[in-house]
Amino acid sequence: MADKNWRRYLVNGLAGIFAGAILAAPMTAYATENTGAVADVEVTAEEKREALKDAIIANPGDTINDHKLVAENDNLQLYLYEPTLSVIIRDKKTGAIMESTVGESDGTLNKTWESFIHSGLGFDILNGLNEERSDLTAGGAEISVNYTDNGFSADINLTKYQIRMTLNVTLTDDGFTAEIPNSSIVEEQADAATPVTIGSIYIYPFLGYTYSAERSGYMFVPDGNGSLIYLEDNDGRFSSPQTLSVWGSNAGVDETYVLSLFWDEYQTINDGEPVLAPVFGMVHTDSQMAVLSIIESGAEDSRIIAYPNGAITNYNWITPRFTMRRIYTQLLSKEATASVKLQESRHSQCDLKMRYIFLGGDEADYAGMAVRYREYLLNDQGLTPKDTDFRIKLDFLGSDRENGIIGKKAVTMTTTDNIRDIYDDLAASGVTDITTVYKGWQKGGIWSVPITKYKADSEIGGTHDLTKLVEEANGKGIQFYLYQDALRANPDTVNTTFNIIKKLNESVYEEDTYKEIYEYFNYQTPDKAVERLQSALASYKKEGIKQLALTGITNHLFSYNYNNKLYNRSDTLSVLESAITSAAQDMDILMEQPISEYWGLTSGIMGMPVNTSNYVFTDKEVPFMSIALKGILPMYADYTNFEANRSEYFLELVETGIYPSFYLTWEDPVDLLYTNSSDLYTSKYSVYKSEIVEYYEKLKEVNDAIAGATIVDHQRTADDLAIVTYSNGVKVYVNHSGNAVEYDGMTIEAMSYKVGEVG
Repeated sequence: MADKNWRRYLVNGLAGIFAGAILAAPMTAYATENTGAVADVEVTAEEKREALKDAIIANPGDTINDHKLVAENDNLQLYLYEPTLSVIIRDKKTGAIMESTVGESDGTLNKTWESFIHSGLGFDILNGLNEERSDLTAGGAEISVNYTDNGFSADINLTKYQIRMTLNVTLTDDGFTAEIPNSSIVEEQADAATPVTIGSIYIYPFLGYTYSAERSGYMFVPDGNGSLIYLEDNDGRFSSPQTLSVWGSNAGVDETYVLSLFWDEYQTINDGEPVLAPVFGMVHTDSQMAVLSIIESGAEDSRIIAYPNGAITNYNWITPRFTMRRIYTQLLSKEATASVKLQESRHSQCDLKMRYIFLGGDEADYAGMAVRYREYLLNDQGLTPKDTDFRIKLDFLGSDRENGIIGKKAVTMTTTDNIRDIYDDLAASGVTDITTVYKGWQKGGIWSVPITKYKADSEIGGTHDLTKLVEEANGKGIQFYLYQDALRANPDTVNTTFNIIKKLNESVYEEDTYKEIYEYFNYQTPDKAVERLQSALASYKKEGIKQLALTGITNHLFSYNYNNKLYNRSDTLSVLESAITSAAQDMDILMEQPISEYWGLTSGIMGMPVNTSNYVFTDKEVPFMSIALKGILPMYADYTNFEANRSEYFLELVETGIYPSFYLTWEDPVDLLYTNSSDLYTSKYSVYKSEIVEYYEKLKEVNDAIAGATIVDHQRTADDLAIVTYSNGVKVYVNHSGNAVEYDGMTIEAMSYKVGEVG
């Protein structure tokens, strides 16, 4: 090992000398990432063998790399190095280990980074308006460790900053948990003239790390349905990490002014697929050991950051970052001509807890992690399986508005009678298992929000006829949901002088539509959104409406300023979760891209990502979320009629088990040209009827074969053949390539699929 590390030093040392003093200067809002230096590192076959040899320890005794054994069970051993709270986990069956900190570094990093990679906890410290990266050693930590029957509790005093906290680590049957209780965090200089506080906390950021291409495996990232980043030599192609905001971005924060030492706030990339679940992972395929990491508490203000080698350092590592406080720009005038930067007045008020689940052998891959995540949802989170029978989702747009000579005029696209005709027409072709979400049914059309009572637009048939249609649909076994955005408020249709959120800097948040009729929407404060939702629910209940398709509050959490008081995402989550829980007791609620916190309250997921955001980091797309949720919650994809490559998209639906969705109108969508629904450019039912029937027949046949089953394995061969194995023994083979593939004694033609016999 020593020879190897000296080799690294010689390869990279010169660059490290030049970069060594970068962090001497104070942080500013727009400083670049401060590191040592990254050079191209060629890893030899011998070095790979040595790295793998070091990762499997047959007879460790009471210590491994200066870490002492502090807890064990039938499956795992937990080792601790007290000075840095570094831990090592060892699989007793295979001898494979995962380390939480770097042992001997490659000699390329500056002093600050060198300290960070050896520490079990990392911090972004806010010193007034400056920010510095720190850790247990750099913070002058005084640590008192108390051992328990299955782990330890460490009281930490960062003497340099006068900040204290407690870290509790507990070994479980399949891993360990690491928790920092909110009540244990004390910032003695928070009220000083120049406050010194915690900006962010990193819990075991290097757990499972690898160096360059020394090890084989990948990082799992929850982008969309799931993606992998290989542990290979990236030849310097990455200069920054991939950063994903758990449960979406924060509308209440002007990200331009948020300080971040790691510079990941400033990646100039478009919004991607949502991060619905706070999970990530690291897989070492050479030692057959994997760790699934779950943010169990504190997800509402966290990010998942994946650093492939070349992005800042020569290491591969993936970490959660918990945001505790922000520095934001406070406007001092309505004209925004004067401003001042301030720290948030209080830190995030939630406990920070990570759960790490380790897998070995054949389970140590992304499919195994997804299966284990499903077990966690069912057994630890109490998720109850819902009705997952196959249904095709057919959504309709009722009406919108465009400018008239005087005021707005209705643009009617699909009436209640039109929907009746469509149902009858499809039934004649055998399409009967349908879920429908009716959008734009309310008085004033689709963008008349918020909805506070059950009042249908007269242009689509009126309230009485809509109620009748709902009853008729339910009588035919059709699930018929009314669409409601419970978050947004349209300033053209409702008074938004009060009860709308302001960002932390006191500017009113405006969600731009980039359309001409309604140029922007405001977000209601959580309390007002709940009040109006409850009013609407009472009105629905009175008329016998029991199915609601909910959006807005299902996937938006934000900090905000109201009456000069700052609220964070934890505050917002508390209010909205309580309201949704109450609503779900009386209503069948279908949710649009709900965050994982709400999965136990929804009848299904609308807008389930089939793919990833296709960022440059992605080496391979995997259906992680589909594996976890298939057979537990029905998942409906984004609208098929907007997909450019329909053939490939259809195969992805077969592979993932996600049900198809179409967004339809009776009239030609050209009528929407001058409305806010102008991007609905292809939707006419008569155009899509044959495709709807084809999707229904083929996908129903596949899903009938796997009805009620869950996915137990997934793999994709070098020939681009996906093999999905279900709990009832059925295998679904999906050939994404342009050539026929032979597998399991059968031929799967190019761009096609087959359902195997029950084994």
